[in-house]
Amino acid sequence: MKRLHLVASITAILALLSLDTQQVKAITIFTSRTDWNTAVSKSNTFSEDFESFTSDTEFRTTPVDVGEFTLMQVGNNTLFRNLIEVSPFEFNDNNGTNHASVFTDFGATKVDLSLNTPVFGWGADFFAANDGEGLNLDLVLDIGGVLDTIPVTVNDGFFGFVTNRVEDIRKVTFVSRTNNSGGEGFGLDNVTGAISQGRTIPEPASGLGLLAFGALGFGSLLKSKQQYKVRAKV
Repeated sequence: MKRLHLVASITAILALLSLDTQQVKAITIFTSRTDWNTAVSKSNTFSEDFESFTSDTEFRTTPVDVGEFTLMQVGNNTLFRNLIEVSPFEFNDNNGTNHASVFTDFGATKVDLSLNTPVFGWGADFFAANDGEGLNLDLVLDIGGVLDTIPVTVNDGFFGFVTNRVEDIRKVTFVSRTNNSGGEGFGLDNVTGAISQGRTIPEPASGLGLLAFGALGFGSLLKSKQQYKVRAKV
């Protein structure tokens, strides 16, 4: 019976750990800016519309500091797009105002949007984001590594995400989804982020401590009961 209780306790703790692991990768997708704003309403946010730029500024070979983030191409395309564009525009995938004109090519060219401050929510207006190879976002953690890769599900309009309250995002990387040999060009504007501020919900590793503590505590309880029975027989 004691062993059954111990097994049940450990099973319950493992179930909690499994829940923690699932929560780490919990990402909510938004295609409505209003809904995204509501989801992050209690946090500090920033927004960038590129209107401070007065001339075309490329980030093909040199990173461009936009304020809250930096844009930088990674790859071998040195002649095409990947610049902050002001009027007159070469391409029509925009809303008629300053924007980032972005190009990705499967396995060859991607673009990093590196954030000065980690965020748990991010979004932007996309224009013609799925007319070629399609677009994915790699969500790079503040602690390193990719939390997840999510497809941009809109062609024109707002697309954003909010992670759970455990993981913070330091970089969003734009990558092509499929290899169609044509790349993916799109406009990006009104970039917004919800800034992380010392969120302290424990990560799954802390659950291991809980498991050890629970197992030790239960073992100590069994030992105490056994000692009590020995003394009672004397």
